[in-house]
Amino acid sequence: MTFDDLLELARTREEIVGLYVFGSRGRDFMVDERSDWDVCVVLTDPEAREEFDREFPYAHGARVEIVSATLDGIRNELSEHGRYAAAHADVVLDKTGGELTRLLEELEALPRGTRNAVVREALDGYINQTYRSLRYGTRLDAVEAVPYALRTIFALEDRVRPYNKYLEWELRHHPLDDWAADALLPLLDRVLTGEPAAQHELFRLLEGRAREAGFGDVVDGWEPDVEWLRGNGEYRP
Repeated sequence: MTFDDLLELARTREEIVGLYVFGSRGRDFMVDERSDWDVCVVLTDPEAREEFDREFPYAHGARVEIVSATLDGIRNELSEHGRYAAAHADVVLDKTGGELTRLLEELEALPRGTRNAVVREALDGYINQTYRSLRYGTRLDAVEAVPYALRTIFALEDRVRPYNKYLEWELRHHPLDDWAADALLPLLDRVLTGEPAAQHELFRLLEGRAREAGFGDVVDGWEPDVEWLRGNGEYRP
C-alpha cells in the first residue's frame, strides 16, 4: 500500500476520523529517497482500532509504516516519549472539526500537572551523573548526564524532550526561551568529551534556571558539593 492508497482509504471509511504523518516526513527533516512514511490512523473507538489493526497490522520496515490510535488514547495514554513522536506531526486528514489538530498541537507540552515532578527527577539525575563524572573523571558519566540535562532544560519550559535526532531541529524551529541553539549545542558537545570546564559551565547555567523556577532545593540537596560543582575550589578540601 502506498501513502496515497492509505489516504484514499481513510477518506472513505467512516470509522477513520483522521490521519497524520510523523517522523522525518512529518517534520520535513532529513528526508531522502530511503525515508519511509510513518503514519498514524486515528479511529473512532477501541473496537474500530482493533478491527483496523487486524486488517492492517503494523509492519516494521514497510514503505508505509502504519500505527493506529483513538482520540482518547492520544489525549490520555501517551508517555513523554510518545508525545514527542506526534508533536509537530503533519495532519493530512482531520474529520473531527479540528479537535485532532488541536490535540496534536498540545503534545509538545508535558502532560498536565507533571512538570514539577519531571523537573525534580531529571535535575537530580543530571546532578548525580555530573557529580560522578567530575569526582571520578569518568567520561561515560558525563555522557549519561546529557539526557538528564536535556530533559530538565525542556521540562523547565513545560516541554517534552525531543528525540536526539531532532534536537537541533527542535531548538531552531521551536526555540526555547532561555537556551539558544548556537550556545547550547556546542556546550553539550564539549560536555560529551568529559571536559570538566564544560560540565561546570552547564551546571552553573542549569542551576541558575532551576533556582529561578523554584527548584533550588534540589540543587541544595547536593551540599556540601554545590560550590565545587560550580567549578569553584577543590573537592571537599
